[in-house]
Amino acid sequence: MPLFTGALLGRRRSGSAAVARVGETRSTRYTTQPADCVQLGGPGPEWTDKPPVVASYVLIRLCEQYCMTVLLEDMPHGHCSLGSGQHFDHRGPIAVGAEIETTVRCVAAEDLRSKWEVTVRDAQDVVGAGWMAFALVDKARFEARHVTPKYATLTIG
Repeated sequence: MPLFTGALLGRRRSGSAAVARVGETRSTRYTTQPADCVQLGGPGPEWTDKPPVVASYVLIRLCEQYCMTVLLEDMPHGHCSLGSGQHFDHRGPIAVGAEIETTVRCVAAEDLRSKWEVTVRDAQDVVGAGWMAFALVDKARFEARHVTPKYATLTIG
């Protein structure tokens, strides 16, 4: 049974080396910024009437960014990584200005697909954890087959 199912994008011959390495682990630190505050997420009280804490979407973006940075190291020329799935639990508040540590670990890799465990900690707790999956695609081929047809259906008016 394959590790990944669905209509994933670039295919390689079975038995070719995976781009990601299972067990590869990286950590990085980031000091949260005022722009990361949930109160700046959008207009209206559903955003502005919240405590001054880091927004969930910021943590997801940081985790995705760090996974993609590791994937860049062995990425074939002309390819890019695209997210193909994720699950993230935001477990606790993070004060704006706090330093956080994000750890990403490859837990599955098959050909051009990989799955990563992600964990975010502040000075006190694990404040977020989950997984993210990626597919490496030939960028030009992906754009021609999947993006250009979508733009062709847009009307400007």
